[in-house]
Amino acid sequence: MSASEGKKSFLQLIKFGLIGVSNTLIDFLIASALNALFGIYYLAKIIGYACGIANSYFWNSRWTFREERRRDAREIVSFIAVNLVTLGLSLLLQWIFRDKLQLGAWWMRTLGENFLTKLLNGERFCLLLATGIALIVNFLGNKLLVFRKKEQSEPTEE
Repeated sequence: MSASEGKKSFLQLIKFGLIGVSNTLIDFLIASALNALFGIYYLAKIIGYACGIANSYFWNSRWTFREERRRDAREIVSFIAVNLVTLGLSLLLQWIFRDKLQLGAWWMRTLGENFLTKLLNGERFCLLLATGIALIVNFLGNKLLVFRKKEQSEPTEE
């Protein structure tokens, strides 16, 4: 890998991370609001996540991976597949953290009533853990499967 390719990949990682933060905030805020309003924890997560991935595709295809973007059905199908796998993983991890390992209850017991646990209660703590792991899987899937470098029949000019 040349120095310019390494720099480009690093910049893509930074851009993906910035977009990932916005996706996470969109997902987190929408899911939290819907759950608080309607008490629909997992459905709220699906809706929040869908809003986050719509934001992700818009910005990553136009900014982060603009040069690799294919603008074809393979790209869209791959993007949807990677994100469905990531959504499934996120929901599975939330279920494990929240319902099986009782990490939310542990979080609240360990820290007690304070400012932090009012802001980041047990459910949000589990959501945050699952989302962090899902973000890593999502980046790898997008970089390696969705927005991989176009195969070219002619050498590129540098």
